[in-house]
Order: sequence, then structure tokens, then C-alpha cells
Amino acid sequence: MNRTAPSPRCRALLLELSRYLDGELSPARRRIVERHIASCTCCGTMELRLRTVAAACRAEGQEALPRAVTARAARRIKKLLTPGREP
Repeated sequence: MNRTAPSPRCRALLLELSRYLDGELSPARRRIVERHIASCTCCGTMELRLRTVAAACRAEGQEALPRAVTARAARRIKKLLTPGREP
């Protein structure tokens, strides 16, 4: 699978991505997510971006993100999860 826009399966996986990165998935589910990320350009890109954002947030310590950043991220995630929409 070499996608640039999320399929329905991708949208379901994207909802689990934070839990995957936080190590909160079962070993079996983690392997499924890892195989999908390795084979799907769209989800692999999202995983990399989320890792980058999480690392940046940790580097900044406990400071809250600006509201504009939070709102922009929420809009982008919602757009990605809306069926029939291109990223």
C-alpha cells in the first residue's frame, strides 16, 4: 500500500497513533500498526510528524502550546479523519 491520502483503514489507525507512540498498545496490536506504517506512505508520514511534534513538545518542557498551534493541529487532524477529504 503506497498511499498519500488516508483510507478508512488508515483513519482508524491514525486514531491509535498516539497510543502506539506512547507504548500503550498490546504487543499484537503494536505489530499490526508497525507493519501498516512501514507499508503506507500516508501513515508513515503521519507517524514521523507526530514523533517530531512530540519530541518538540518534550523539548519545550511544560509550557503550553500557543492556542493557534493547538487549533491548527486539531483542524488538520479533523480534516485527515473526515472521509472523502484530501490532506
